[in-house]
Amino acid sequence: MTGRSTEDLVQQLVRNLPPVKPIARLRVAAAGIVALWVTAVVATAWVTGAWPRLGEAAFWLDPIAVAILIGLVVFAACAVIAALADAVPGREPLARAGRIGAGAAGVWLLGCGLWAVGGGEGQSSAGQLKGSASCLLHALVLAIPAALAAGFYVSRGAPQHRWIASGVAAAGAAGLGALAVHATCSVAGGFHLLLGHCMTPMIGGLVLALPLAGLIWRWSPAAIES
Repeated sequence: MTGRSTEDLVQQLVRNLPPVKPIARLRVAAAGIVALWVTAVVATAWVTGAWPRLGEAAFWLDPIAVAILIGLVVFAACAVIAALADAVPGREPLARAGRIGAGAAGVWLLGCGLWAVGGGEGQSSAGQLKGSASCLLHALVLAIPAALAAGFYVSRGAPQHRWIASGVAAAGAAGLGALAVHATCSVAGGFHLLLGHCMTPMIGGLVLALPLAGLIWRWSPAAIES
């Protein structure tokens, strides 16, 4: 077979193939997710008047509140990075490290919640249950823009583990929602902090994982072309 015939054969094979769309850079994708999340938080605060309490000295003097804040920041960052990295070939070590970091942060958050409950304000009263459900719902609403953005970026890539990436992306988005809620909520009850703040990323991840997985498949190039 001559060089010319080989070149013709290659051209014939690739002639009808659709062009490959480039995968967004991780920093660009992460910045887009954060931008949508910040927009949702600011819009919600503008409507409700519930602005973050991070400028109040009382917030930073509460060790449990600060510990939960740190845990939510680490959890959300690691989970979002893990989901995005899973969709980029060659970034498997970063995805694995992100999942490990999110898992460690989840354990940290659970410990913070139990610490709050053990602090003497952990009675499972009806008021705390209602408040926990309210914060959880609020966090899920704030997580939707970030979840959609993360799902879109993952769908345009080549996720190695689609279901895992969906679940991790959903948990990361829920972590961002919980972060916003924790920064604005003034309820200090231990049981409320455990259910409404610390466990929200995990609960929200379970709630959003399946719908997000369906959207990721729906938005994937293979599904669009079919």
